[in-house]
Amino acid sequence: MLGTTGTGVFFGLVAALFLAGWIVLMQRGLERGGGARLAIFTMSVSFLGLTVPWLLWEHWRAVLPPLTPLALFWFLAAGMATTGVGPVFIAAATRRIGAARTASIRLLDAFFAFAIGALFLGERLSGRAMVGVALIIGALALLQMDRPTSGTAATGTGLGSGVAFAVTASFIYAAGSILRKAALLLLPSAAMGGAGEGVAGILVTLPVLALAREGEGLGSAFQRRYLDFWLSGICAAIGAVSLNVAMEHLAVPVAVALRNTSPWFALILVPLLLGRQQRPGPWTWVSTGVLTAGMLFIVLR
Repeated sequence: MLGTTGTGVFFGLVAALFLAGWIVLMQRGLERGGGARLAIFTMSVSFLGLTVPWLLWEHWRAVLPPLTPLALFWFLAAGMATTGVGPVFIAAATRRIGAARTASIRLLDAFFAFAIGALFLGERLSGRAMVGVALIIGALALLQMDRPTSGTAATGTGLGSGVAFAVTASFIYAAGSILRKAALLLLPSAAMGGAGEGVAGILVTLPVLALAREGEGLGSAFQRRYLDFWLSGICAAIGAVSLNVAMEHLAVPVAVALRNTSPWFALILVPLLLGRQQRPGPWTWVSTGVLTAGMLFIVLR
């Protein structure tokens, strides 16, 4: 059997794989005519479908810690960031620069977490962390050198805005990770973390979809043509819960470093799920490598 460390490593890599699948399948859903609201709704339902049975099982075994109002607040706040708001920017970025580039830029959440800690928590700026920041800046420059093969950026009209959306999403997810860490310190339950994300996403999207005009409303989410969004949502739910499990067995920086191998999985999944004509260019691979190095310098400082 796997020990505590082995379990954490396993779930960290599972999180990376499924979070890569989330973005790639989202791109396929967007290309087939879906919108961000449907993507968030299906993802939120997937979170609840995965975590509610888990919560009931923990309650039946009497191992679920008591839910306090403060813990509930932090879980919902984290969910609003990572399920209610973040995916809107992920979808906008994916439309413009594709899943592979969007997944690579998501590595910036380690940089933003470091910056927040330095600015507001008084964390010390180490030399290794500064090297990581320099590598990340260089990687973003390298990322511009490949011409995208999908999205509006393929015609040169959306590259800058796509990168901006992806960077904004990365900041939102970094903030969400900090909020979730605060929640898990009060109530250490990976299932509760996933349920909080599902509830937050439902609260954001359900009123909008219920009031939307015909063809864009709640009923359209269950049409067969949006199956990719459901598969994407399931991947997101499995990835997020797996990350929470990894954080329970490993130091948070190590779990985050494992999760941040997801761009490498995305580079492999893009041609498999979207077609060889959308395979990432060589500079995207190089940039992802430099971004990964920069993230490691920051996270494992």
